[in-house]
Amino acid sequence: MSLFTAFDHYNTPLGPDGTPYEYFEMLRDEAIETGRPIGRSEAYGGFWVVAGWDESRAIHENTNDFSNVATTFPPYATPSGKPFFLSGQDEPEHSHYRRMVQSPFTRPRANKMPDKMRGIGDMLVDNIISRGRVDVCEATDLMPGYAFCAIVGLSMDDASRFRRFVRAMVEGALDPEGSAADLREMEDYWRSLVNDRRGRPGEGLLTEIINSEYNGTKLDEGELLDFFTVLLLGGFDNTLRFLANVFYRLAWNKELRRRLARSPDLIPTAVDEFLRLDGPACTFRLVRNEIAIGGVDMKPGEIVGLIHPVCNRDPRQFENPDAFLLDRKPGRHMTFGLGIHHCLGAFLAHVEAVAMIERFLARIPEFELDQTRPPRWVCGQVGGMHEVPIVFDTSKFG
Repeated sequence: MSLFTAFDHYNTPLGPDGTPYEYFEMLRDEAIETGRPIGRSEAYGGFWVVAGWDESRAIHENTNDFSNVATTFPPYATPSGKPFFLSGQDEPEHSHYRRMVQSPFTRPRANKMPDKMRGIGDMLVDNIISRGRVDVCEATDLMPGYAFCAIVGLSMDDASRFRRFVRAMVEGALDPEGSAADLREMEDYWRSLVNDRRGRPGEGLLTEIINSEYNGTKLDEGELLDFFTVLLLGGFDNTLRFLANVFYRLAWNKELRRRLARSPDLIPTAVDEFLRLDGPACTFRLVRNEIAIGGVDMKPGEIVGLIHPVCNRDPRQFENPDAFLLDRKPGRHMTFGLGIHHCLGAFLAHVEAVAMIERFLARIPEFELDQTRPPRWVCGQVGGMHEVPIVFDTSKFG
C-alpha cells in the first residue's frame, strides 16, 4: 500500500530516533521512484498530500485555483469562527489587510530586535545553567512567550497565559469542547486590550496595529481579535516546536554544535538550514476549480496538504537533501511559505531563533542527550519535539 494512503499529520510514524524524519524521507522516496509527487490520503475524509517541492510551489503561487480558507485541517478555532486573518484569506481581502499590518514586520524593524532577544536568551539560560540536567523544551518554553511580549509591547507576566491560549487553539481542532473555556478567556483578554489601547499612544506592535490606518480605515474589533490569534499561533507554537527540533539536532550532532559554538557568525546561515530540515509546519488549501497538477486531477471542494518537511527534502531541488549543509544556498525552503502568503513574521522568527541558539551555545557549548529519558515528539499540523532531555557538566560553564 502507498504511504500516501495512510498519511496523517496528527499520527505520523516515528523512527528509532523519535522523529518522523525517516518516514518523511520514505514518503519522498516513493514520490520520486513512482513519479507521483502527489498522492491521496484517506485520513479525515480524504485529502491530497503534496510531497514535491515544484508542485507545492505551484500551488502556493496559484491563488486562483487554490484557496487559503482551509489553511488548517482539521480547522483550528478562531474567536470569530472565520478563516484565519491573512493566512486564511484570499485576494483581494488578503492584500488589503496585509498592507494595514505589515510595517512592524519588515526586515529593518526585525534587525532592531537582536539585543533584546539575546537578553531574553541569557535570562532563560540563567534559569538552567546550574542544574546540569534539563529538558531543553522546558528551558526554552518561555522564549516565544517572552519574545512575543517584547515585540508586541505586553507584560512578560502574560507569557504563560498566552501559551495556554495557543494550546487551546491547537487542541481545539480535535477537542472543541475541552478548549472552549480557554478560548472564551482569550477573546475576553484581547477585547479588553483593544479597548484599553484604542486611540492612545503606546510602545509595541499591538498598539501600533490597533491604531494603524490604511486608506482611512482601521481594523475593527473582530478583525483585531482574529489578527492577534494568528500572531499567537505563529509566534508561539511554530517557534517553540522549531527551537525544540533545533536543540534536539544540536544535542546529537556534536560536530555541527561545536562549529557553531566556535563560529557564531555562522548561526544565521545555519538557521535557514534548520528551517529546511527541522521546520515544524505544514499547511493546507481548498481546491476552487478543476485542475490537473502533479499527475492528478483535483476537483472543487477537495483539500490539499502542502507537507513542507517532505517538500524541503526533494532531491530535485536540494542536492544531498537529507544532510545538514551549512553552505547550502539559503532561502529556498518553503517553511515560511511562498508567494503572497509568505509568513508575515518570518524576519522576526529568524532573529529570535538566531539569538536563542547564539546565547545557549555561548553559555553551554557542550551537552548531550540524556540517555535515561528519551526525547518525545508530538505530531500535528505543527509537529515537533515536546521533550528534549539533555545533560551537561555545570562546572565548566557560567
